[in-house]
Amino acid sequence: MPARLAYSMVGLSLFFHVLQTSDSLTRAGLTIGVNGICGAVSAGVRGSLMDRYGQTWLLYILVPSYTAMLLVVSFSANSSLLLAAAAVLGITAPPINMSSRPLWKIAVTPDLLRSSYALDVMALHSMTIFGPILSSTISLGLSGSWALRTCALLIFIGGMALATSPVSRRWIPEEKVPGAVSLWKSPGIQLLMLEGAFIGFGWGAFDVGLPASATLADKAHLAGPIFACMGVGTVLGVSFAGVISKKVSSLRAMIVSYGIWVLSVLPLLFIFRPSPALFVVAFLVGLAGGPLPVFYWEVLDAVRPMGSAVAALAWIWAFEGAFASAGAAVAGHIAETWGARYALAITPLAVLCGFMLILFGRRILGAADRIPTEEEVGDALVESEDARTNG
Repeated sequence: MPARLAYSMVGLSLFFHVLQTSDSLTRAGLTIGVNGICGAVSAGVRGSLMDRYGQTWLLYILVPSYTAMLLVVSFSANSSLLLAAAAVLGITAPPINMSSRPLWKIAVTPDLLRSSYALDVMALHSMTIFGPILSSTISLGLSGSWALRTCALLIFIGGMALATSPVSRRWIPEEKVPGAVSLWKSPGIQLLMLEGAFIGFGWGAFDVGLPASATLADKAHLAGPIFACMGVGTVLGVSFAGVISKKVSSLRAMIVSYGIWVLSVLPLLFIFRPSPALFVVAFLVGLAGGPLPVFYWEVLDAVRPMGSAVAALAWIWAFEGAFASAGAAVAGHIAETWGARYALAITPLAVLCGFMLILFGRRILGAADRIPTEEEVGDALVESEDARTNG
């Protein structure tokens, strides 16, 4: 939980730190973009390494490295140095969620597995509620640099606790099936990667567009609470997904959930200033989007090749994160040049494009058009924690 809290704080903390040292929304968006794209590109490599060699040794290397780089960034004020440090920060991001996700099957007995998954999901999303509030409170009350130092402390505590746990050392990667189609040649994975590119770009724009909108309206203190409001909606949405996930096929549930999510983000085209209406929209976006990752990961597990439990997830993130970084950089420039409303407008358009891809490509994902088993539902609940996050 400490490391997850840190990950829910890093983006907003970095935004405020760069903004306070450079007084430039474009620079803040660019720095977040560089950090995100470096983290995304390296995520696929880290996932593949974990699938082949295990996780403990990787955590021992990356947790101290990431902690050190957070401290370097927090003490940096030079714009060029910040960009370079943010790049290294992304490369060294420890895969906390990718590491913890597979451990539940060997940490508890089978009769407790489903309950453990549900508890873990609630714990993760509670961090997404409190993290942005804590980040904005520290950033605006003290400075963004102190928020980043807080992240460094939390990452070190949580990351090393995971790395030194006996259950982490006992985990054995899933065996590959000889002759199975490779990850990169799987049509289902290719479609999900393309969809991830659109969604990543849209939410990268949102992560910069929202605090930019609050800052330009002289209400920067509202950025964290709005993110938190969306987190509350997400917690409720995930709970709903757990109730219905065994009553309908994964693919059909994903398509319906995706369509509802599209409707929830469309108001961002018209509601963009910090206001009670934006709080309501943020909550509804979280509520509608909460179930989607659960069904998404059920679909992913149905179409991915065996032996790619971590790598498939990691490479999807690589595409999504790379385009999220581009979205963040573009949104920062647009917000500063034309206004935050145009930066936020990217999100609903990107979500709509992602939905159309899934809708018209649903035959490629046909293997997921079935009722999932209880174990698959549990796996998806845990994997949904990791969706749209850095770790």
